[in-house]
Amino acid sequence: MSKKNKARRPPPSKKAAEPSNAVTALLWPILGLGLFIKILYLVFSRQSPFYEPLLLDPAYYHQWALKILNGDFIGDPVFYGLPLYPFFLALCYKLFHSSVFAVKLIQAFLGVVTLFFIYKIGEKLVSKKTGLLAATLAVFYGPLFFHEQIFIPEALSLPLYAGAFYVSCLFADRPSVKKGLLLGALFGLAALTKAGILLFLPIFFIAAFLKETRSTQKRFLPLAACLASFLLIVAPVSAHNMIYGKDRVFLTSHSGFNFYIGNNPKSEGVFVAPEGSGSNVEAQIEDSRAIAEKALGKSLKASEVSRYWSDRAWEFIRQNPSKFLELSVRKTLLFFSVNEISDVDDYLFGKNFNPILRFPWLGFSVLGPLVILGLVVSIKTIRHRFLTVAWIISYLLGLAAFFINARYRLPLLSVFFVIAAAGVMDLFDRIKNRAWPQVFFYCLVLALGAWATRLPLVATDWVRDYVNTGDIYQQKKDFERATELYQKALAIEPDSYKANLAMGTVQTKLGNHDKAKEFYLRSLADNPNNAQAYNNLGFWYDQQGDLEQAKTCFLKALELKPNSSQAHNNLGMIYGKMGDDRKAFEEFKISINLNPRSARAYTNLGLIYYRVKELEKAEECWRKALQIDPNFPEAKRAVSLLHKEY
Repeated sequence: MSKKNKARRPPPSKKAAEPSNAVTALLWPILGLGLFIKILYLVFSRQSPFYEPLLLDPAYYHQWALKILNGDFIGDPVFYGLPLYPFFLALCYKLFHSSVFAVKLIQAFLGVVTLFFIYKIGEKLVSKKTGLLAATLAVFYGPLFFHEQIFIPEALSLPLYAGAFYVSCLFADRPSVKKGLLLGALFGLAALTKAGILLFLPIFFIAAFLKETRSTQKRFLPLAACLASFLLIVAPVSAHNMIYGKDRVFLTSHSGFNFYIGNNPKSEGVFVAPEGSGSNVEAQIEDSRAIAEKALGKSLKASEVSRYWSDRAWEFIRQNPSKFLELSVRKTLLFFSVNEISDVDDYLFGKNFNPILRFPWLGFSVLGPLVILGLVVSIKTIRHRFLTVAWIISYLLGLAAFFINARYRLPLLSVFFVIAAAGVMDLFDRIKNRAWPQVFFYCLVLALGAWATRLPLVATDWVRDYVNTGDIYQQKKDFERATELYQKALAIEPDSYKANLAMGTVQTKLGNHDKAKEFYLRSLADNPNNAQAYNNLGFWYDQQGDLEQAKTCFLKALELKPNSSQAHNNLGMIYGKMGDDRKAFEEFKISINLNPRSARAYTNLGLIYYRVKELEKAEECWRKALQIDPNFPEAKRAVSLLHKEY
């Protein structure tokens, strides 16, 4: 803009500036209230069994962070999960002496950063008042502060996604090299926490490029800076996979397996582990590879395992196009469902442990219809409409290709709060102006939105929640409390193979061996292909001294899951007790080849070396076990005994 044009612009009037300043002044109390609620929830959450990261994804990222803290910066040869969050956790552990409370407090402060960006997005797209209302909605939105306290990548992706969208709007207004570098870095960091942003990037870059080709100035350098900054951030991950895994994997190798979970004959739009695979991350890594290698009859790279599963998904799509279309629509409806579909810690179930969650916070039952209202009546009036629509649709398309749960919709909330606030502001304007036909239409849209978000698409799985909670108490060695929770699960679904298996495990630890066997058999009656039940039953026979029956159970487990490192390790233990060192050695080696991170298999292999008087190799195995898990008791005990002999 020229100096002449600047001189002609009238100064803002005091009357116009005062309301704007008043709105801005309200932002800080809103942010302070948001921080207070987050910290209050954090304090009370210490009562919850889910407070510590002991189960499923939180446990996976926690263990990964501990490995980094212990000097293992390389990790898996090819990343299965996105690496930024575990490195963030490791840094927090390093700075705050592995304090879980400190990590959650930092994540609460990151939540305030998200609130700030929500306000700025609202200001950028509509007005300061809209931004303030959007931030206020976010402050009182229960699922937001609930998920911010879980050890999951979304705790980090929320502020990164919000910041990336806001800066993309700034860049679209007036590109510069500085903004391009910042935006590219935010794109890259966001992609390293959650890959859903990747579909937006080509849309953004192509649109920005075409805009510059039509411009008289043709400033391509800012766009080039943005792309270079993005590639610079993600390049180390691709390089890691190539150097250490000798595999061309852009970010992670789990996309093919997740794609199949979302697109197979039994898909329902939510996470259901394919037959023969477990539900936790470690089991998925092992089982997805084992099934693929068995089917193809050869050893596979991580990218080849992923391709095997994606090929199966595409085969399903080609053979069942109508089913795929129906499934895609179902996933979209599930995304907008009021149900907080959990895969880690359940929002509704959390009310049993945290009294703060019993307060009637805003949920998607309110936000969902308001978002639909905003998308229908307000989207055409907001600034940066193209970017907003591309941001939402690209993310939804990416998510619909896989499966839905509550935490996966979190990265869109920063824009959703603004759209909902815009819809509310428009509705009040119509009421204020007595535009009753429009008010009626708006109310009709809200009613339809409320109906669509409440469709009975999926039921809450209380059995899973009780079993998960019982598993945590088992880890804490509170077996009586675990038993109570498993009993509640069995009261809901007596034939649940998961609940019966878990009850058998806890009865074994309580010394009720006959009851344990009964529950293992019930678990197998409900699911005869349950390899874990055969493993546990094998342990039961081992404890009873019936090594032949134990061997039969472990062989059956291997029949069901031929590449199960756990079953091979267990079978090796039985051969060792039978005095067959050669077979025991073979089974332990197979177990280690299948899972090089198994401290137990290395410890057992060391025992075989010790038995045949190869003490140096025995100590080498035990040292390797302690490198994997510095607190593994059997390995620590073995090394200590060996040193006493010396």
